[in-house]
Amino acid sequence: SKPTMEEERFDSMYINIAQQIGGIEPLLDSFFGFLRRKTDFLNGAATESMAQETVTKALKKNLDRFKEDTKEKAAKEKKHKAEEEKRKQRLADDKAKQQKKDESRIEELTEEEAANLRLTTVNLAAPPTPAAGGAEGSSGEGVKEGEEGEEGEE
Repeated sequence: SKPTMEEERFDSMYINIAQQIGGIEPLLDSFFGFLRRKTDFLNGAATESMAQETVTKALKKNLDRFKEDTKEKAAKEKKHKAEEEKRKQRLADDKAKQQKKDESRIEELTEEEAANLRLTTVNLAAPPTPAAGGAEGSSGEGVKEGEEGEEGEE
């Protein structure tokens, strides 16, 4: 669960101290030294077992909270991942439907477009005709062939 403002109240100060002192263990040593010197936590009415119980209770409370936070985070990540997979699957399904729709789509053409399509289809399907492809060349060659043929007949 999200930390409260009360829990975060001294965070910047603790981070600053931890950075200056060089880590968690020295921070704890310093904190317990402070409790020893400036409070009756280890002295006076508090017995050694009471001090240990207090520290253990605070540690257990925060360990339990850590475990709870970790479970919540994992559950959120799992939920997010499942939602992302659903979204990707839905997009893939939509794309497949659209592609199928596009493939089977009937398109209305204007008369001009239909005529162009027919011409294109006919031109692609039919091989070039000799009259169209060789008309210029056949007039010159044809004359020669004809002349040769006439000469050969005489």
